[in-house]
Amino acid sequence: MKVTVTRTYEEMSEAAASFLYGRMTQTTGRVNIGLATGKTPVGLYERLVEKLSRGADIGHVHFYNIDEYCGVDRTRAGTCTRYLNDRFYRIAQIDDGNIHWLHEENAGGFDKDIERHGGFDTILLGLGENGHIAFNEPGTAFATLTHIVEIAPASKHQHSEEFGGYDRVPDKAVTVGIKTIMHAQHIVLIANGSHKADILRESLTGPITESVPASILQLHPNLHVFADNEAAAWL
Repeated sequence: MKVTVTRTYEEMSEAAASFLYGRMTQTTGRVNIGLATGKTPVGLYERLVEKLSRGADIGHVHFYNIDEYCGVDRTRAGTCTRYLNDRFYRIAQIDDGNIHWLHEENAGGFDKDIERHGGFDTILLGLGENGHIAFNEPGTAFATLTHIVEIAPASKHQHSEEFGGYDRVPDKAVTVGIKTIMHAQHIVLIANGSHKADILRESLTGPITESVPASILQLHPNLHVFADNEAAAWL
């Protein structure tokens, strides 16, 4: 585990973006990157777009969303599809052939498909306040592959602003599984703010338990954590 602590959210975003940019540009052959959404990666995507605008050749890089809501129009605000299109793919002019969408219809074959193409080089993760990673809520078995989940109330509250209210957040989502995540060659975990300090400490230094899904990341050989001072205050 390598933990990088920065003074500010902006510095954290820059450090994490630089790492991802390095995986994209310093690796030969097909590179598969799994991307998270949410508030924490916003600054990272801004800086990644800036870096890619300098003309790097990333034609060998393929991008995947790691979760998505079920039963909603994926072009609407609040969805992971809309988020990645608006904040990254369109601005960075990523070729459509290099964008691969995880959704409820292809969940069953997703893991076999990604393995057929070489597996994930890197997966970017945010950290839920209840310890969820992607949409793997507390209690999810560590051996789980890509699957459909019931979104926990805590997570619905966390995403309520994006949908205009708690009651408008979908009840289900598709997500890469914890086993899927752990199969990636590199995992990037980002966290910022004092409200993430307790769960970040629990995830990185507490017991490894399915009640805190992120705690399994302690066992990954190439875990890269980027956190600002507030999130890392109790490490």
